[in-house]
Amino acid sequence: QTHTIYPTIIKKETPLELQKLRIAAYCRVSKATPELLHSLEMQVLHFNTIITENPNWTLYKIYSDIASGARKAGRKGYCEMLRDAKRHRFDYIFFKSLSCFGRDTLEALSTIRRLKAMNIGLISEVERINTLKIDDATLSTLFAVAQEESATKSENLKFGIHQRMREGKALLNHTRFLGYTQDAEGQLVIVPEEAEIVRKIFSLYLEGNLRLRNLYRLP
Repeated sequence: QTHTIYPTIIKKETPLELQKLRIAAYCRVSKATPELLHSLEMQVLHFNTIITENPNWTLYKIYSDIASGARKAGRKGYCEMLRDAKRHRFDYIFFKSLSCFGRDTLEALSTIRRLKAMNIGLISEVERINTLKIDDATLSTLFAVAQEESATKSENLKFGIHQRMREGKALLNHTRFLGYTQDAEGQLVIVPEEAEIVRKIFSLYLEGNLRLRNLYRLP
């Protein structure tokens, strides 16, 4: 008896960068500090560049938030993105990291499952994952690791702030207000030229306040 052996044909999937896709991106920072605002700006610029430079991709929209990732409430960009996802306005969402997408693991996993059910994938650059290609167990593990790393980073930051306070070093961002700069040891130092402007501002305010008191006969 002769047996014919047919070779197994493995259909290679077209790489993501060669697929015709509508791409969205999500960027988030927790607070409106100068450093984090700069980070947000760089995130938006980065995703805008990599998406628009691919001739096979169409940039739908870049959503962004300045808010905690611990909950969905308060994240207007995030909520708008989910509403647009329900309308199937894009095929993939790019974002920086799992902790950027959401810090509430259960809520984030629930959202990802809903998006997967709509055949919408998420691409995390840091973890290098495509949510359409991994199972829930693996994704849960990755979220746990991301949460731990985020918590460690936060604790290290707090420790650094407390340590500087113990040493009497300034914790103010001197680049965003007039009158002061910072020396090599982290101490605030008055800038004479800017100090004159600050004094003038306060003088004008006080003069205006006195005029208002006289006008309305306030005590």
